[in-house]
This record gives sequence, structure tokens and C-alpha cells, in this order.
Amino acid sequence: MEKRTLEQLEAALDAVSRDLAPRVEELAQKSTEGTLTVEEHREYEEVVRLNDRLSLLKIEAEELWTMRAAS
Repeated sequence: MEKRTLEQLEAALDAVSRDLAPRVEELAQKSTEGTLTVEEHREYEEVVRLNDRLSLLKIEAEELWTMRAAS
């Protein structure tokens, strides 16, 4: 994986985070208050799951780039 590809991945993840941030904050607040609907609860779970998966992919990409750069 090229450094440029990793930088593009990071930029894409940042853009998605910025776009979703207001909705995630709203869902988090409603979750804290205990006022999520069943549908919102599913949405919030999905966002958290996807965030976890994207974070792991980013870590794996960084590790792969580091290994390739070292060889």
C-alpha cells in the first residue's frame, strides 16, 4: 500500500466522520437520555459497529504500510 493510498483512506474517514458527527451526537444524546426509538437504536448500533470496523481497517492499513516501508 502506498503512503498516498493511506493518506487518501484517512482523508475519506475524516470526511465521513465530519458528515456523520451531528447525527451521531444526536443519537448519543438520546441514548444517554434513554429516549432512542427502536429504529434510532438500530441506527446508532450500526454507526458504532461501522466506526469500529473502519478503525480496525485503518490500523491494519497503517501496519501494512509500515511493514512495506521497512522492507
